[in-house]
Amino acid sequence: MVFFLDAVDTCRKASLNDSPSNTANRHLQHIQQANQAVRALAHVAHTAVQDEAAAQRPDALLAGVPLAVKDLIDVAGMPTRLGSQAINHVPAANAAVVASLIQEGALIAGKSHTTEFAMSGWGVSPLGRPLNPIDAQDRFFTGGSSNGSGSAIAAGLVPAALGTDTGGSIRIPSSFCGLTGLKGSPGWTSADGVAPLSQRFDVVGPMARTAADVRTVYRAMLPAERRAALEAGLEQAANAALPHLVFLDDESLGQVDAEVLAAYRAAQKTCGQHGFSTHRQAIPCNFTDMAGIWADISCLEGYLNNRTWAEDASAPLEEAARRNLLQGKRIDLDRYFEQLNRASICREKMERLLTPGHLLVVPTTSTPAMPLTGFDPNRVLGIYTRFVNLIQGCSIAVPNGLSQDKRPTSMQFVGAYGQDAVILHAALHWQAQTDWHEQIRQQHQQQMQTVLAYSE
Repeated sequence: MVFFLDAVDTCRKASLNDSPSNTANRHLQHIQQANQAVRALAHVAHTAVQDEAAAQRPDALLAGVPLAVKDLIDVAGMPTRLGSQAINHVPAANAAVVASLIQEGALIAGKSHTTEFAMSGWGVSPLGRPLNPIDAQDRFFTGGSSNGSGSAIAAGLVPAALGTDTGGSIRIPSSFCGLTGLKGSPGWTSADGVAPLSQRFDVVGPMARTAADVRTVYRAMLPAERRAALEAGLEQAANAALPHLVFLDDESLGQVDAEVLAAYRAAQKTCGQHGFSTHRQAIPCNFTDMAGIWADISCLEGYLNNRTWAEDASAPLEEAARRNLLQGKRIDLDRYFEQLNRASICREKMERLLTPGHLLVVPTTSTPAMPLTGFDPNRVLGIYTRFVNLIQGCSIAVPNGLSQDKRPTSMQFVGAYGQDAVILHAALHWQAQTDWHEQIRQQHQQQMQTVLAYSE
């Protein structure tokens, strides 16, 4: 059986039965070897980046658990490159979320690829294109911009990873790779030490195979007061009735792949059979309109955050990345504030639907993982994800099916701001009643046996 790390608790138990240094060295050696075929990590740690004392604490949430960190997030001594050949910054200090994970015993295994400046949902950057382990023949995009994190988990290099999500960058690769990914409420996790794209929308969040592992990593990431709020919310949710789920009618969804739609409709039936109440209705704001408002706001902020490189003709940026950044220069402040006002109106309308005890369920992406031959830079992969960032909500993507050719489908539980515990509880209940995540894990493991056999 090939090296394959598939669960946080399995890694944690193995670490507590051995010395942290032995476990770390063994993990890093395997990760280094497997990454040559998977190409998920832009940088693999040469020595253990962990607190050995924390890794030996029986109560540490992540004792000895190897994690990958998206290459927008600082890890002391490792390069932060933002997926770009123009940047090679080596920070002296860890980002706040990384420091929190290390305090809970985590082993930082390396930096996972991101698309350049985290601006693309496809999963390609000048520094590399990771394998999507749903297929050993390497025929499908991973999704982005947290493409390396999705690939690393699906390939079993690590059981969990950090991503960032500005308009779907955790949830799109979670959908394409068949994983669980959380975009929490803005401000719940710290952005200190994280390269910004759009401060209004950026969120750091966990990706893993299951909602249970996402919950563990999210707890470890949060500052004390937020962790207490999450744990209180989870306890309250466990003792309350399951939330009512709002599904959308076909007209609201617009153009969606037939197999994604079928999985979505089947999920409503399954939810109804397992304790959720549900109904179907129209969405109060159009997905395309909300995606356009999001685009104007994030485009200007992305330009302001990265104009040093965008306007330096000698900086080795991909032309598409430079062009996308410079588009923000053409958005004036009148347009920016107009779009902020429209965003507030959308939030107000959507929160009338997302009242306490109610969650919205939508597909995560309109299609399963796109084939490499189907690249279309004009296609909006985040049509069902951007709106969550726009309304300052929270969302968790979970697998909900497989297409005929074994590509995962995915859906999101979406809540209003602060409903992180409620969406997590809903995802935990969904995965307690279904086995899509387990079917996909088996698929990943089988495909990786072939991948690593090819690489030997």
